[in-house]
Amino acid sequence: MAIRFQVMRILRRCRHFGRRPRRRAPEWSPHRCPDEPSFSQPPFFRHARALPHRRRGLAPGFPAPRRLRLLFFDALPIPGATMPFHSYPLASRLILVVLLPLLAVVAWGWMQMRASLPAESTLTLSEGVSEPTVIARDAAGVPHIRATSEHDAFFAVGYAHAQDRLWQLELQRRMTRGRLSEIFGEESIDADAWFRTLGLHASTRSAWRALSPEARESLTAYTSGINAWLSERHPLPIEFRMLGVEPEPWTELDSLAWIKMFALDLGGNFDREMRHFVARQSMTEPQIATFFPEYPEDAPTTVRTGTPQVAATLGAMLDAQHRRQRNFGISVPGTGSNAWAVAGAHTANGAALLANDPHLGLRIPSLWYAISIDSPGLKVSGMGLVGLPLVVLGRNDRIAWGGTNMMADTQDLFFERTDPEGTRYEVDGRWVDFDRRVESIGVRPKFPQALRKRYVPVTVTVRTTRHGPVISDRYGVFDSPVSLRWTALDDDDTSYEAFYRLNFARDWNGFRAALRLHVAPAMNMIYADRKGNIGYVAAGRIPIRKRGEGVLPAPGWNDEWGWNGYVPPDAWPSVLNPPSGYIVSANNKVVDSRYPYFISHDWAPPARAERIEQLLHDTIAAGRPLSVDSMRDIQSDTLDLSAARLMDHLRDRLPEGGRRDAAADLLRDWRGEMQGGSAAATIFTEWMRQLRLQLFASRARADWGRDTASDLLSQMSEDVEYGDLLAVLREGRGGWCSRDCDSELGDALDAALWELHKRNGTWDMEGWHWSGNQFTKYPHMPFSQSKSLARFFERRIPNGGSANSINVAAARHQKSEGYVQTFGPGFRQIFSLDSAGIRHLYVNSTGQSGNVFSPHYDDMIGQFHDVRLQPLVSSYDRPSESEPIAHGPSVPDNTDGTTR
Repeated sequence: MAIRFQVMRILRRCRHFGRRPRRRAPEWSPHRCPDEPSFSQPPFFRHARALPHRRRGLAPGFPAPRRLRLLFFDALPIPGATMPFHSYPLASRLILVVLLPLLAVVAWGWMQMRASLPAESTLTLSEGVSEPTVIARDAAGVPHIRATSEHDAFFAVGYAHAQDRLWQLELQRRMTRGRLSEIFGEESIDADAWFRTLGLHASTRSAWRALSPEARESLTAYTSGINAWLSERHPLPIEFRMLGVEPEPWTELDSLAWIKMFALDLGGNFDREMRHFVARQSMTEPQIATFFPEYPEDAPTTVRTGTPQVAATLGAMLDAQHRRQRNFGISVPGTGSNAWAVAGAHTANGAALLANDPHLGLRIPSLWYAISIDSPGLKVSGMGLVGLPLVVLGRNDRIAWGGTNMMADTQDLFFERTDPEGTRYEVDGRWVDFDRRVESIGVRPKFPQALRKRYVPVTVTVRTTRHGPVISDRYGVFDSPVSLRWTALDDDDTSYEAFYRLNFARDWNGFRAALRLHVAPAMNMIYADRKGNIGYVAAGRIPIRKRGEGVLPAPGWNDEWGWNGYVPPDAWPSVLNPPSGYIVSANNKVVDSRYPYFISHDWAPPARAERIEQLLHDTIAAGRPLSVDSMRDIQSDTLDLSAARLMDHLRDRLPEGGRRDAAADLLRDWRGEMQGGSAAATIFTEWMRQLRLQLFASRARADWGRDTASDLLSQMSEDVEYGDLLAVLREGRGGWCSRDCDSELGDALDAALWELHKRNGTWDMEGWHWSGNQFTKYPHMPFSQSKSLARFFERRIPNGGSANSINVAAARHQKSEGYVQTFGPGFRQIFSLDSAGIRHLYVNSTGQSGNVFSPHYDDMIGQFHDVRLQPLVSSYDRPSESEPIAHGPSVPDNTDGTTR
């Protein structure tokens, strides 16, 4: 009772605290007000506040003894505080009851997410391997694997992939199996139905049977490594937790299916066939030449004019294809790459040089994964695809190789005739039953799932003909089904076997022998070795057509338009040590008209290849040796030769008057340089975009009056190359201009300047830098579709370049954001090979890790933007004492530099 009386006495004295000054006591006393701080006062009482509780019958401010409370937060020192906490009792309770638990949960979640990261230190695997296997990560997070056998090495690769890219593996597995809707909901039904229809995963069973025992063993070991990490029950990446998904075991067939998805990424010719067919329903021949300039005259006449129903079906299929390209970054038309090699005769130290930067849809994490393997039978490093245990593009201790998309036409569409019931199709006058299978697609309910009814699984019936899957059934047209013939769906697909053997190749003969087994995608493969040789092989199955060139869907009810086998591997275009001393591949035309087989009409514009050759030739002609730094400078080049040629024509036709004059002053001296700091590049790009709209899209709306055709031409107008636009302006191709195009040029420039003014917020045109109007976007799947989550998972960076510069930046205009690049290089590599060893430089587009909490999630984005490559030094980088290296060709065949 005495203690209680003393506390009440102190509180009575303190209820008027703040109304009159009190002299500070030298030290704490129980008779002082605890609100008065003292240096000797116990910590708990500093800044403490007694909360008054009014009760009937008690004096104001007199607390009930049983309700006496001191807030812990008020007991903490608050330097500079001017208001006591007891003035805000509700806020104090909010901090105590809400914020503290929330902070604790956040801290716990952060620690859990960090726990999902692999250890930065060296890891030694002892289970699942025959001997202890080491995974040592360098400063960039790249795993360097040291193993005593190939099995153990591939096991470690799988383990490392699971550590760094588990969510990516899960997405890839679900994508190829057509099971995205199980985690993303109804928005993914169309994508799942498409992948099920193609049968990417189903076709891997026959591909597995076609592999050698050694290749199968590599996949089995890799699969065991992934599943070993899963069995250890590590904390999962945040995507699994946010979506409530549990990872499922990986299988060997999942790896083979991803090769087919890679082939689909680099394919897409059937997309061009559909666009071509739909466009021909309402366009004249000269107009078609604007969009398909190499169209042959002997195209099939039987399908030149289709029914409106067929055209509408193909138009709907195109719309769906564009959505898949946008949402998943796959099968992007015009997918390309750069690769070139230089012989030692043109380098400073006699070393052969090879540079490579393949182009695909951009995403985070990158599709590519840097790795180094050192085992007694396999010493290889470079860039691999997540889902495969191999180095796809890289080097071993003897040779280096790079690759680009050949742009070969390996896909054809066929119209099928069916009986009235739709159960059979015609083959040379007889009826044949469709092969049928029924696919069931599970669909996740919308949020909140607990309050929603479960969706009934979506059933998809897939019909298959002798040509391949019927891809039009999804769009409700059964009387004129369209089937797809594609090399990647062949039963004996040995593409994995080719890259498996390529990792072990020791010379040019081994390189060519491995690639003979390659099926899809068709690729330009560049070669260099430590003896100074450089070479090239066009690898992959190229169909031989009985009639036509596959530019339009063909009749499928007879053999007249079918395939007649493939170009024999001995006839694939190849060259070793050409007289020029260098080889360039940038998706340009592979061979001239003397080559006896048709490859494609879908070549990329030659501007990138021309620019690479120009830089190499000028350096050699000036007597300056080429070096690794020279290769890096070429990779960073942003000059667009096609834009420069178009500007040369427009220089004397620049519109004048008003604000046009200021724009003309900037454009007059511009030579096609697409650097980020260029304002002229911004004005030119927007001017040409508006001109395309003026010439093509507006005419489509006025002349066609049909949504499908109009939308198609609007999309196609964005893809008209500068070279074809130059033909329209200079030659009047297609009759697109009303007279001489001058009025359209002026109107387009006015529209461009107004658009740029709105976007940049100023009329100071010199400040309209290209990098301020174009940026590179690395979307995350699926969280880029949420604006709030995209800020955390997605990455963006301002950028220069164009679709036809070596440092490519193929951007699309988006109204709210300007020019957004979602397609470009996935990595860059440079190799210097001589008798002393191999110097290997690389940079990935994003980083090694797919975990957003990792420092290696995005640590290479800035380096990649600046083309700052870093060394990839492997443990086997030393000359072999048992096998000395000597300069000079070592292969007898095809050494004269001829193409065959």
